[in-house]
Amino acid sequence: METPILNGITAYNTQGSYPWHMPGHKRRLNTIFPEIVNNPFSIDVTEVSGLDEFHHPTGIIKQALDRATQVYGSTRSYYLVNGSTCGILAAISSVCKPGERLIVDRNCHKSVYHAIRLLRLKPVYIMPDWNEELQMFGGMSVDVVKKTLKVHPDVKAVLLVSPTYEGVVSDIEKIAKVAHKAKVPLIVDAAHGAHFEFMANVVDTLSTTNYEHVPDPAIRLGADIVVESLHKTLPAMTQCGILHYKSGLVKQAKIEEYLSIYQSTSPSYVFMATMEACIEKMDHERDGLFIVYKHLLAEYRKKFEGFSHIHLVSESDFKKNSIYDYDDGKLVFSVKNCGIPKEDGVQVVNGVILGEMLEKEYGQVMEMAAGSYVIAMTSVADTKEAFEALYQALEAIDSQLTDLDVNADNNKEDAVNYAMSLDRKMTIAEAKESNLTEVSLKDAAGHICGEYIYIYPPGIPLVVPGETLSKEVLQEIEKAVALNLNIKGLIDKGKDGYQIPVVKEKSWLSVDKFIKR
Repeated sequence: METPILNGITAYNTQGSYPWHMPGHKRRLNTIFPEIVNNPFSIDVTEVSGLDEFHHPTGIIKQALDRATQVYGSTRSYYLVNGSTCGILAAISSVCKPGERLIVDRNCHKSVYHAIRLLRLKPVYIMPDWNEELQMFGGMSVDVVKKTLKVHPDVKAVLLVSPTYEGVVSDIEKIAKVAHKAKVPLIVDAAHGAHFEFMANVVDTLSTTNYEHVPDPAIRLGADIVVESLHKTLPAMTQCGILHYKSGLVKQAKIEEYLSIYQSTSPSYVFMATMEACIEKMDHERDGLFIVYKHLLAEYRKKFEGFSHIHLVSESDFKKNSIYDYDDGKLVFSVKNCGIPKEDGVQVVNGVILGEMLEKEYGQVMEMAAGSYVIAMTSVADTKEAFEALYQALEAIDSQLTDLDVNADNNKEDAVNYAMSLDRKMTIAEAKESNLTEVSLKDAAGHICGEYIYIYPPGIPLVVPGETLSKEVLQEIEKAVALNLNIKGLIDKGKDGYQIPVVKEKSWLSVDKFIKR
């Protein structure tokens, strides 16, 4: 029998590597929910009599959703069996009609861009603070949201990412008040913040540290719709998410209508059972699993901070106006301005190299390797032994490194700048539906991009279809290629280099002038 996927997974699981990446169960579901994992096929059923209906629940599914609603303090919480993506699509569709405007932060997930395309929306992009030293986004300024709402009073909603991939949390409570004053709802993509609800309210009577650093969940801070990926930071199966609704500005019936459109009509009872079990266990283990988890984070963050060259990113790395809070469960290790001494000089180390060293030499697999840093995602499923193994691996690598002279010739720029504003000449839908051609990167300046150009992970677009390719953004794209980052959207022509899809000139000249849009 040819089963390449099964064979690949089986082989991977025998390599002995440790997952500092999603899903949050860290492949240890059998130690947390053995009744599910021992025979998942026994609960892989369909909507037969007595097992309720996913899209019109009145029985056991309704009871589970009632319980989730109680736990999260929402007006209503909904299971997402198609991942957070379907929740984002449903959330945007419930507040925006085709062709309307939406305020959205530029570092949003690609599912947001897909919703913009499907609804032919006219996005108003706002840029989070860019941390030049760390080469990553900070938080979203309350003032930026306020000013943008004044300039664009016709927008139908504000959508923000909080926490970010790197753990940065914006001031959701104040932003929600600003949005509500303008009578528009706030949607929060909190895919990476599903654990906040259970950590924020832990009563740690055994604490020997002052570690109380846990952000509050967005749904309790005034957000109207919040989408969370349970599988990212909690012990739930991949593709399990949840949408929380609490609003007088959004019709609940609309949310439910679009969830029924974007979600499968054959929902997985295995997923629903793991979501139910996850939420129930996490709620009952607030003062158990999460106390241990908080103490491990406190202990090992202190140890990680002792490295001579590798830098553990923390809240203190950001300016006060660029961050409101930080999720210490995200371990972001920066090697900016680090190198390895060689006989013929010094080899510059970037995030990709650090990630490869951790995986190949020590079996520590990171969630993401960026230009100058790696991300290790933690959860309650991580043990002290796992943290110690990561520490020893990083300590060994740190001992090999040296600090670089920031002005030295060999210390080239090692990260990609995402924080660039580009002129938009067409909507995403118009560009994607236009006739395209391909041009080389060196000849692409001034053309309208016909494809998303992004590095995955995290999947934040450097260029969105319909935007004009500037010399500056093309330099960043070339930098990503040189760094061997996983860049998507380009066409590899081998010896002829990379080409980029652009809109044919006659296609975009026929479009109404952008200023009228």
